[in-house]
Parts: sequence; C-alpha cells; structure tokens
Amino acid sequence: MPRSVVGLLGSRPCCRTSGLREGEVCWEIIEGMVLSYDNAECREVAAELLRRHGELQAEANITSQIREFLVRTGLVESSDIREEISPAEGSSNSVDLAALDTLIEVKRRIGNGIVPDSAHVAQLDGYLTAAMDASKGVRIGILTDGKHWLLRWPNAVMINTSPPYAFVLTDADKWYALYEWLRDNALVVRRDIEPSSEEIRDQFSPSNPLYEREIDTLRAMYEKYAEYETVAVKRRLWEDLLRTALGEVVQGDEFDDLFVRHTYLTMVVGIVVQATFGLDVNQMAENDPEDLLKGRQFSEATGLHGVIETDFFAWPIEVGAASLIKTIARRVARFDWSSPPTDVAATLYQTVIPAQERRDLGEYYTPRWLTKAIVEEVVADPVNQRVLDPACGSGAFIAECVEHFLNAATQQSVPETKLFELLREAVTGIDVHPVATHLARAAWVIAARPAIEKSVSTAVTVPIYLGDSLQLRYQSRDLFAANNVTIGVGDDANTELVFPVALVNHAESFDQMMVDVAEYIESGEDPKLAMGDVPLTDGESETLSETIDKLKDLHAQGRDHIWAYYIRNLVRPITLARNKVDVIVGNPPWINYNQTTDVLRDELVNQSRNVYGIWAGGRYATHQDVASLFYARCVDLYLRDGGLIGFVMPHSALQAGQHTKWRTGEWKARGGARTLSVDFQVRKAWDLERLEPNDFFPVPSSVVFAERRGEDGKARPLAGTVRQWVGATGSANVRRVDMEITDTSAGVLSPYSNLSRQGATIVPRVLFMVNEVSNPATVRVGGTVTTEPRRGTNDKQPWKGLELTNLHGNTIENDHIFDIHLGETIVPYRTLVPRQALLPVKQTANGISKDSASNSGIDSRSLGRRMQQRWARINQVWEDNKSPSNRLSLLERLDYFGNLESQLDWRHEPGNRPRRIVYTKSGEPTAAILDDNDAVVDHLLYWVTAATVFVAYYLIAVINSRVLYEAVQPLMSKGQFGARDVHKHLWRLPIPEFDGGDSLHVDVADAGRDAAEG
Repeated sequence: MPRSVVGLLGSRPCCRTSGLREGEVCWEIIEGMVLSYDNAECREVAAELLRRHGELQAEANITSQIREFLVRTGLVESSDIREEISPAEGSSNSVDLAALDTLIEVKRRIGNGIVPDSAHVAQLDGYLTAAMDASKGVRIGILTDGKHWLLRWPNAVMINTSPPYAFVLTDADKWYALYEWLRDNALVVRRDIEPSSEEIRDQFSPSNPLYEREIDTLRAMYEKYAEYETVAVKRRLWEDLLRTALGEVVQGDEFDDLFVRHTYLTMVVGIVVQATFGLDVNQMAENDPEDLLKGRQFSEATGLHGVIETDFFAWPIEVGAASLIKTIARRVARFDWSSPPTDVAATLYQTVIPAQERRDLGEYYTPRWLTKAIVEEVVADPVNQRVLDPACGSGAFIAECVEHFLNAATQQSVPETKLFELLREAVTGIDVHPVATHLARAAWVIAARPAIEKSVSTAVTVPIYLGDSLQLRYQSRDLFAANNVTIGVGDDANTELVFPVALVNHAESFDQMMVDVAEYIESGEDPKLAMGDVPLTDGESETLSETIDKLKDLHAQGRDHIWAYYIRNLVRPITLARNKVDVIVGNPPWINYNQTTDVLRDELVNQSRNVYGIWAGGRYATHQDVASLFYARCVDLYLRDGGLIGFVMPHSALQAGQHTKWRTGEWKARGGARTLSVDFQVRKAWDLERLEPNDFFPVPSSVVFAERRGEDGKARPLAGTVRQWVGATGSANVRRVDMEITDTSAGVLSPYSNLSRQGATIVPRVLFMVNEVSNPATVRVGGTVTTEPRRGTNDKQPWKGLELTNLHGNTIENDHIFDIHLGETIVPYRTLVPRQALLPVKQTANGISKDSASNSGIDSRSLGRRMQQRWARINQVWEDNKSPSNRLSLLERLDYFGNLESQLDWRHEPGNRPRRIVYTKSGEPTAAILDDNDAVVDHLLYWVTAATVFVAYYLIAVINSRVLYEAVQPLMSKGQFGARDVHKHLWRLPIPEFDGGDSLHVDVADAGRDAAEG
C-alpha cells in the first residue's frame, strides 16, 4: 500500500496468523479506514461483548456493545445505526437495532446455544415481514445474544444453524471472523466490487444467504399469486416454450420452482444490463422500482428497445414486488459495472442454475476459446457478412461475433456513427429458451456497447429473438398466407391476431411498432398511435387496427400485453428464412428424440425421415438426436447458397451410425421431391476428443463445417480425414493433426452377434433391489424373507430421493427373490457375490404370466399374496414419479425387448447352448463365465450362450484381452472420460466362431481357462 494512502486513512499494521510470510503486513480497507487482523481495540470490544453475554447482562447492555463493535470495525457509521425503531409505520413494536438494511434483535439468550427459541424467531420474522409489506425492502434480520448470531429473512421457513446462516463467537480472538461474517452475509457493506466470475458466483450463489432471502421471497409471492390470470398466462407460455427447448426433462412442481428461479435470474440480469450502461439502479429502485423490470427509462436513455421489457418474467411488478426489486437493485449496485465482462449474464445463469441441473436440462456453455476459433474460421468478412446463431443460448457466440465485427470495423476505419446500424444487421440470434434470449441480449448489448455509445439512432431493437428456429410449432405455411400473418391465442374464443405480411417482413419497423403498442397499452394511451408513419395500404391498416383492438381486449381481461412481445419474437425466424444469411454458427441442442414432447417428437421424426432423409431408425432409433436435424434444417431455412455453417456437434456426428445418412451431405426428401446438398469438405471437421481435460461438454465433441450447395449442387460427404485437436484444453499451443474417420456403422458381424443379448432393465433399482433384514416377529411366516430397498450410489433422481417407507420391512415369499448380476459384480474372469431382487415371477415359473387387462400387466394369480401387494405398491410409485415422456408401464420397463423373459426361457430350455458368459456394457470390456443358471443378468451386462465350456473360455479370453479393447474403442460411444459403451460393438470386429480344430483357438481357450481357474 502506498504510504500516502496509509497516511490518509490511518495506519494500523497487522500480522495475519496464516497466509503471510514473516514480516509481511496485511490490511483491510473498509469505508475510509484501515482494519488490521490483529487490531487490539477490536479484540477488546469483542471480549467485552462476550463478558456481557457470559454474565447474562441486560439486553440493553449487550445491544450497546454490539453497536460499539459495528462502529469500531468500520462496518457502519454511527449515523447508520438506529435503536428501538418500528419496522413499519403504525407498528407498536420496535426492533433493538437497525444497521443499514439489517434489523438486529438482541436477547440475553437466543435459546439453547445456537438453537434459537421459536418465539424469538417468530418475533424477528414478524419485524421483517412488516418491513417488507411497508415497501422498506426485503431485509436481512439477525437474532443474537452477542455470542450466537442467526440470520433470518422474510419467508425463511427453515431455521438453519450451520454456516453461513449462523455464527458463534467462541472467543475474542475470533472477532475478525465475526466481522467478515457480518460484512459478507448480513450488513452488505462492500462497494465497487469487481464483477469477476468468482465474485458473481460468490454473491449470487444458491449457498449465499442473500440469494436465499430473495428467492424465498419471490417463491412466496408466486405461490400466493400463481392463479392470477396475468401470472398464469405468462407461466403457461413460458412452459410451452421450455418444453420445446428442453423436451420432457422437467415435471410437476419442478416447473414452478424453475419458473421462479428463471424469473429471479432475468430480474438480476436486467438490472445488471442497466447498470452497465451507467444508470443509477439504486436511485431508480427508490423512485420507480417497477421500471427496472419494464425498462422505460433504460430505453429512453439508450434508445435500445427489446432489451428490458415486460415478458414472461415481469409478473413480479403485477403482484407488489417493489420491495424485492429494491433489494436486488441494491445488491447489483454494489458492483463496479464500468467495464463488465461480456459473459456476465452467462456467469449469472451458471451460478443460479447449478451444474448438475444444467446437465439434466441438457444445457451447456460453449467455452470462449472454442467460440473464438469457430467464428474466426468461418466469418471472413464480419463487416459485410450477416451471421446467425439459431440456438444462441446464453450468447457465447453472439458476444464473440460482435467483438469480431468491432475489431474488423476498427481495422477498416468504418465511421463510428455507422457501426451500430451495420452491427445490428450483421449479428442475429434466435433461441426458443425463454431465459436464453435474456442472456443473449445482455451479451449482445454489453459487447456492442462501444458501437451503441457512438450511434446516432434514437430507437432500435436488439436482434436477439425468442423463437423456434426449427419452425416446428409454427411453420411458414401455417402463419403466412398471401397477405397476412395469423397467430392463434389459444383461448376459448379462438382469438386470432392478424398482421400484414408487408409489415412483418420489415423487422425493424415491426419490432419497434410492437414495442410501442405494448407500452401504449400499459400506459393507458391509444396503442394505435404506434401505427404512426408505418407505410400500409388502407386494407392493411384496417387489419392491423382490428388486431390492436384485440390486444387491448386481452390486456383488459388480465391476459396483458405479453402477446405483443410473444408475437414480435415468434414471427422472426420465419422472416429471417426469407432473407438468408451468409454464415451460421452455434451449438445446437444435443437431446435425443425420445426426450422431446409428444407433439414435437412426431414432427421431428417426420422432418428427419421425410423432409431430409436422414433418419437412421432401427437399432439407432434410441440414439438419434436432434443435433443433425437442427444442422440440416438451419442450412435449409437460413443459409444462402455458398454460405458457410460451423456447428459444435457431439463426437458421434463424425462416425456413429445414427448420423450415417446425414454425413452424406445429400439430404433427400421422400419421393425424390427435393434434394438439398452441402459440401462437408469445404473445411476439415474438428475432432475435439483428445483435448485434456475433456470436461467442457458431457460427451466428447466435434465441430462440423459445410458450405450450402443448394438443391442442384453436388454434395461432398463428411468422410476421409478430420483435424484432431491434441493438447491442453484452451491452450494456445494445441496441435492440430489430420486423422482418418472411423465409420462405426460399418464393419462385419461376428457370428456371436446374434447370440448376444442385453440383460433385463431392473430399474429403478430401489423398487426391485433389496437387502435381507431380520424379521423382528417372534413367530415368523415360513417360506418368506423380510427385506428393505437397497440403495446405491448410482441411483438416479427422483428415485434416489424417495423415502419408500411402505417398502421397508416387507415380508415376501422366498420364491420371488432372485440373484442378480450387475456390472459391479463382474471382474475379469470372475463373478462376485450377486445382489438380490424381488421380481414379479416365481423361480419355478417358465416365464412371466402377463395379463394385458390388468393395470399392472401381470396376472396377479401367478404371484404370492404378499408379492401381489408389493407389486401393486411399486407400480403406483412408478406411475407417480416416472418422467411424463415415459409411456412404459413398470413391467414393460422391466422386460424391455423381452430381456427378462428371454433369460427365463433359456433357463428352462437352454437347447444345445447350456453355458453362459457375461460381459459388461460399459467401460473396458470385462467378461466371466456365469455358472449359476438361475441368476438373472441386469441390463448393465450382456450375456452370450455357449455350446461348450471351451467356447466359453475362448470368448472370455478374447473379450478380456487388451487387443480387443484397443480395437473396439473407435466403435464405442464416447463419454466425458473417453470411450464409454461397449454394447454389441465388439461383435462388429472379425471375431471368428470357435473351431476346436484350430490350434490358435484352442490356445486362446486354454489361456481363458487358466485365467478363470488360476
């Protein structure tokens, strides 16, 4: 620290107990003072506080010492503290201390140690609720006796006594830890915080009590007003779009919780964007907090429209959330937003939505090093080329394209006053995810700020749109007639909103007019004023006038002007398709078809099969994902002939069977009506599998480039060589090596392929797998076993979190319990102790007694009486908790493709193949002979029948060999940590049938026997 600064602030050096070298001095600068870690005065104040607590002194004495601690440590100024004040006007109660926005209630003892008395908690909670209801903000409260400190906030139902929600001052030497706890969690006194990724994650993390305060408040508001029409319509439209974006990966109450968190996230992002443009969000929060969500002042100050607006997430302003908005604004204002990172919105999203949840939702952030490399590869003339990201997500590619444009414009000396106008045409984004568009707009405007500041435009909209790039929900033929665009509202009156095509095709005019219509409706003015100078014929004006009247009616009915926002975004992909771009970049959705909603799934399959001819089907049907269709459709709809596309794709796109037809580059409609061609060899595809660590996506990835050749052009397939990146992820010295592509769909079949079957799908594990427990009864039923559900570390949600109390202590007939072999019970050449499961079939039965007329699918007479009851219970658990997209019954899931029935059949009629070997489905191939013919094999194993034990020895020797593993690796699907699934890929290697007359085969079998018996 410079001496002059020390002189100004007052110098008190300290020696921290850890983290410093001998003789070093450390400092803490807070609000104009220097605070040292070994400050003797502060320690004495803390010691006196503990003494008064220990002597059980009066509350007033403890309160005065707490005040002294707050002032002496510089957490607050003396003038910032008020004593014995009412939390709200008209209240007869008073809180002991109010420091800044924090209410502190002091007791001689808060309870039993850190565990508080519920009456004391209720008292403080009442103060906090009263303050919030009086629009004094969503405040933090502290319940303390000087030694024990407990955080509270409105609607905080649970009492959490663990850090960071509580703190115990065990001795005076811990005074600095108390100071830090108050500073970071309660009093919020830090200012001018640098908005680094680390600070943003720390301040807005779900583990931060301030976040919990705000999210609990917002959740309580939603629960109270969820049935209000104005809230319900936003929630419904949001869910419709989210299902399109994510498929059936969220269900039930999870949707409500996600809606609340999405609302919170967009509130924070919107306020951050306004702060980055120099607006005093603190002052705005005091004067008109609702405008922080409406964006009127922001639009007036910047001329930017469509950045902050009343969309799905503006419902808090309709339910009296002014206090919450003020609180969030105060938190945002603590940062220094003068030079924000362009990915601040993405960082906030990754903070509020945890990593595991993002993985479950199929949402992944494309790293900066990759977006930069792709944009530089395909955008050769950024000033004169138009670029589209049709799946723009949180805006990673958008920000990169904007920066690429600005750098090129500077080098080409483009006049500053023209930058923004050119940029708005140059970089466009679309996404169907309701939150993604907020993030991408934030990324666009923050990256474009240099151009915006020099712009002479007075009113422009940002070219990031909420829409369906695949045009599956609304296709051009559905919306666009000869002269009009028609959109159904979906109400009982079958209301339709009609717009002239001539207007819709002029994006800037249409967008601005719809923004103005929404604002006029909101303010009570005549929305037809927005028609202004829009050039329309008399007939078009009449059509538009009638539609605006309908929008007014919707607002009057409480369904509000969300429709103006919704429509403006909905039509944009279709109008973009009429004005194709030069370059497409992005990272399309990587979800399987079976994860999508029912209605969309049928159309997706139709597009793949009939429009582009890229549907693989058959054994690849369950692996078919949307990425290749998204690629083909975006080329078709948006890319001009001769234009380039560069998309991040799953690694399987380079070689797996489900992408074989797509890789031809010749996408043929059924019946030969049309063929769209691309040149995949215009740029070598990038293979990113060899980068380490390979954790930037859940599975290894690639980047595939193509040039559109049009409907009459010559296609060139994705074949031959790719450019493999080798080295450290994100490093500047990554090597790029040309490698041959291995087409995993090609290859001969071993004769053992048809003898290999996958095991039974014994999932969810907790419904079938059991541990035997002792029966506490003194008289026990013969022929039964008492069990409880067996839990495993690999159990999946929601099954992992179910208590299943009605399955504990079940006493079931013995002949329903089976030995089960899983992947974990197989090691090279050996089987370990099997697990146990209760199955809806008796050990003596030849098969499952199915009954299609039964709700459970089984003839209950084939089960023991106790098993009948258990089967009914677990069926109900299955139906209550399975994914909405899962149409299978529990029995259909268990016996998927007959994989249980086939084992029961073989057990009773093995024919001329009496031996079984098993091998693991995933990881390094591992095989063993299964001597127990009554054991059942789970789906994590494959089983192969053998005519003799010598054949079995031969097979396990081959499968366990290093040679086979290295040969099969290129054929295996890839996970984050390399080759992942074996399945039946090994039988596409030339593994010959065992021949006892071939000495090599005999030697291999002998080696297998020695290993198994050794």
